[in-house]
Amino acid sequence: MARDQTIKDVSRTLLDLLKANLSGVAVDLLSPKHPGSNRLTLFLYKVLENPDLKNAGSPTLTTAADGTLIETLKPLTLDLYYLLTAHSGTANLLEAHTALSRAMRVFYDNGILQGSLLRSDDPSTGLTQDSVLRITLTPISMEDMTRIWSVFPDTPYEISVTYLVTPVAIESARTEQSAPVVDQFHEHGQLGAELAS
Repeated sequence: MARDQTIKDVSRTLLDLLKANLSGVAVDLLSPKHPGSNRLTLFLYKVLENPDLKNAGSPTLTTAADGTLIETLKPLTLDLYYLLTAHSGTANLLEAHTALSRAMRVFYDNGILQGSLLRSDDPSTGLTQDSVLRITLTPISMEDMTRIWSVFPDTPYEISVTYLVTPVAIESARTEQSAPVVDQFHEHGQLGAELAS
């Protein structure tokens, strides 16, 4: 069975978008535990099933050449949450703030990702050119931000913002087949016979 690359494709799409639009700033797909001077890190910290699309739609029915009915489950639709952090390190703190504001502008200007902006090595196992992703700045409380940073012990807090990327659809690999309906036989009881006469 082919491996699904969808989440990897979304992360690569975001990383390539930032790198293409931020000259002079190092951007990496890393946890905040790996700081550096004048560097931005993008970290996928939470994945949830999209509650609005969980029950939307229904399985797809197709008919094979031999008449067999094939039922394919609807995609699993996810919300991906990313932490964007500006690391100052030994550099001037103002440079880190500048890098963060530039990155936020890139995500704002490209709030809807589709077509040639999407990155995928194999659309059959990941993002397709028909995919449409939304990037949304998602403010969280300082308490929640502290909770995220608590999983990186001995790492000093650096200014961070969170983004939601959705809808991320992972196609189901499960299909169910059923035999075609060849003939139908109707049996009428006594009442049916009386009505027919």
